[in-house]
Amino acid sequence: METCVDKQKKINWKKIFEFVFSSGVVWALLSFFIPAILMLFAFKASQIHPYGDKQMLVVDLWHQYYPFFKVVREKLVSGGSFFYTWTTGMGTNFLSLISYYAMSPLNWISALFSDEQSRDVMMYILTAKIGFCGMFFSLFLRYTFKRSDLSLVAFSTMYALCSYMLGYYWNVMWFDTIALFPLVMMGVVAICREGKWKLFTITLALSLISNYYIGYFTCIFTIVAFAAGIICEGKNIKDFFYKLWIIARSSVIGIALGGFILLPAYYGLKLSYSANNLFPEKIEYYEKWTDIFSNTLSFSPPAMKEGLPNFACGMLALVLFGVFIVSFKIKIRERICAILILAFIAISCNMNVLNYIWHGFHFTNMIPYRFAFIFSFVLITAAYRALDVMLTNGIKIYQLIAMPVFPAVVLYLNKLSKADEFKSALDGESNFIRKSAIIALVFIGVFVIGKLIPKKFNYIITYGVSLMLSVAVINECYLNAVLGVKTVGNSGYNNYPDKYETVQDLFAYIDENDDDLFYRTEMKGTYTLNDGSAYGYNGISQFSSSANVSVTRFMKRMGLYGSEAGNRYYYRTSTPVTNAFLGLKYIISKNGNITSDPYALEDYHKIGNISASKNKFTLPLGFMVNENIKIANTILESTPFEYQNEIIKLATGMKEDIYTPQPVAMADYGNLEVRKNKYGNYSYKKDKTIASTSPLSFKYDGVENASLYGYITNGSGDNASVSCGGIMIDSNIDVKDYSITFPMGTPEIGVQSEILINPQTDKESGSITVMTYALDHALWEEAYSRLVDESFNITEFSDTLIKGNVNVIDDGVMYFSIPYEKGWSVYVDGKKTKTFKVMDAMLGVNLKSGQHDIELKYIPDGFIVGASASAGGVFLFIVFAITDFYFSKRRRRKNEAEQGAENNSADTSENIMQTVEVAEISDSENKSENNEVIEAAEEIEGKEETEEILNDETSEIQQTKDADNEKS
Repeated sequence: METCVDKQKKINWKKIFEFVFSSGVVWALLSFFIPAILMLFAFKASQIHPYGDKQMLVVDLWHQYYPFFKVVREKLVSGGSFFYTWTTGMGTNFLSLISYYAMSPLNWISALFSDEQSRDVMMYILTAKIGFCGMFFSLFLRYTFKRSDLSLVAFSTMYALCSYMLGYYWNVMWFDTIALFPLVMMGVVAICREGKWKLFTITLALSLISNYYIGYFTCIFTIVAFAAGIICEGKNIKDFFYKLWIIARSSVIGIALGGFILLPAYYGLKLSYSANNLFPEKIEYYEKWTDIFSNTLSFSPPAMKEGLPNFACGMLALVLFGVFIVSFKIKIRERICAILILAFIAISCNMNVLNYIWHGFHFTNMIPYRFAFIFSFVLITAAYRALDVMLTNGIKIYQLIAMPVFPAVVLYLNKLSKADEFKSALDGESNFIRKSAIIALVFIGVFVIGKLIPKKFNYIITYGVSLMLSVAVINECYLNAVLGVKTVGNSGYNNYPDKYETVQDLFAYIDENDDDLFYRTEMKGTYTLNDGSAYGYNGISQFSSSANVSVTRFMKRMGLYGSEAGNRYYYRTSTPVTNAFLGLKYIISKNGNITSDPYALEDYHKIGNISASKNKFTLPLGFMVNENIKIANTILESTPFEYQNEIIKLATGMKEDIYTPQPVAMADYGNLEVRKNKYGNYSYKKDKTIASTSPLSFKYDGVENASLYGYITNGSGDNASVSCGGIMIDSNIDVKDYSITFPMGTPEIGVQSEILINPQTDKESGSITVMTYALDHALWEEAYSRLVDESFNITEFSDTLIKGNVNVIDDGVMYFSIPYEKGWSVYVDGKKTKTFKVMDAMLGVNLKSGQHDIELKYIPDGFIVGASASAGGVFLFIVFAITDFYFSKRRRRKNEAEQGAENNSADTSENIMQTVEVAEISDSENKSENNEVIEAAEEIEGKEETEEILNDETSEIQQTKDADNEKS
């Protein structure tokens, strides 16, 4: 027999099952796992590791995002500071850097895995983010439209795997905020409907913290969504201002919560090139409107860097948008709002002024439509609204007629403008137009089937249509995902970073044998543009959107690769002066010993073919220079050698130039027509009759007690090579995009160094600037001795704290090879000292003669104020939450009291009515009884009166008889 205890333990699986489905848990989970799994299968189809020997690292994911991801992992594992990093850019505000590149909370998972597994971890984190895109969109749809069925999964998958996601997934740092976007919009809906603000505030804060850039898009669209929400709700003016107050207050709190990261990011961006962008002077449009809207078609390769906006989000969205437009059950103001919002997003993409504003008052470097995912979000939402109407009210004939309209229009636009251009070579046999038409017909066919099912089987219609749509959508999204991964491309897994293990062994040897607490290392040539972060050493090169533009210009003046607009500067074997002022101690070559500068570099250690060269003229992190260095920013633009001449004079007080220009001893222009314009500058023209073009040769004679160094400006050719005494000492010097200085050896008298320049193959004519200067050994060594004799001796070093001492002989400036930032504070003998820019880029302080203890501390500029704002945001959130709770409780009690009073009043009235009714009934009964009594009384009285009358009449007759007898 079953006991009472067994009955209590018995689980009601039916109720649990009903709860899981009715609460939307199962749909949310499916909306997470299905897009994530589809993306994994797409990676597998492209042999992405661990499913093959490829990796998803391409473009900036190769150069920036993954190297910075590695630094985050390393700091999590080692306990390093998130305020600053020395691996990139000679030292960088790391909090500002990761505010764009690596603030995702999911990145913390990387600390649980080894360094070798980092790339796989990043790939799985990306797929999780795509899963969250689907899950959170599912929650948004469920709350907004009050539906809880399989249709949520289909439409959430459409959002998670729209063409924007598939074309730009290599921008992994954007996807946290894109995933949170539906929750922010859900919060906007909650404010417009019910005045509930907590979800909006928290998700807005998380969006801005995860990635302020995409978070900025979210803020802009919040204004648009709120306006549309208020219009669609159709509330009165009083309600409008109340909701406006709620969303304004919540936005301020949300932004304040992210203050600890947003303010340092803001101050960091002020140092970058983007801060110098100018507002467009006139309105211009980028693309044809027919091309813009034709890109909503499915199965077309998404844009990954340049191209049209990625608007496509599945053919079902186009099929149902026609239904949305014509459905009578959808208010006209809803339809107008949706159309206007879609038009606004499309115009914003295509108009330069709006595009500039959307991108933070900045023109982007590649990927010009970074907010295009909002178009897909609105289109899918409108489509789901149409589906909701049909499943609730039944599928109508006019709705079926409207379904083919938008797919047909878009197919026609593609046929006109892009059919031939976008025939996918990846597909082989079929093109994307035919496939899109087929899937659109499949979707329409599903609705036709739904229409044919009798209305009494509404349950079957709802779940049957949802199931069929989901199957078709999942198939479409998978094929698009495979196409997207193939379009974006991949790279080899086994050779990234190049020769990593051997390089790490070389670094281990250097660390073990070098007693300095801090030194800088660089590669002879870069593999990524952030090799310091990728390989884990204190480097010079940097490529990031927050690159300090003053440092970029300084690097260019010193003769290194640099581009302000490109947000980059990076190292290649340079001059002794450059190496010294940058604090460079070791240079790594992955192709044998460095032979281009035997004067300044000496072989240090070699493992296999990977060698480390040591700089003979290393300067420490800080050293004393003449006070005249303060006017270095007044040096006129010149060649790097002329600039270095002036720097040495100002820093040391020397009068002589350490560099002198050298004439060309012999030139060979091959089959080019060349004209010399001035020293080092030539114009050339190709002979069209000759198919191939030979390189230009410039030879220079050796100089006694001097080394030669060359300089070629950008645009002079594709690449260059250098030989000394007929022996090749350097090659593959990129001179196409950036200017560069380079060593040319130390040729003796009678020996020549030669520069060979290959002209650009795509140009028929052009100009070349090539110069060679000789560095006087004796003068440079004298300058070096003056600089090194007052060095900063480091006694303690960490990411944000440096301690040391220096013996200053003469009053002057302590130059630190640290990029100047307000975040650095310098304390001399315990007292804070004013800092300033040296050479318009580096950190400097004034020092008097004598022995000094120096301490440098770093806190990102704006962090203290930002953290205070975050604390204030938390306080305001709690205060308003408590206040709302109190007033809501008070209102609830008041409502309950009013309801109770109404109930009591109703009860009293009812009792009175009942009493009256009872009284009336009692009166009625009493009256009835009285009537009966009266009638009975009347009856008795009548009888008595009759008897009396009869008695009287009998008495009168008797009296008459008596009278008659008497007469007789």
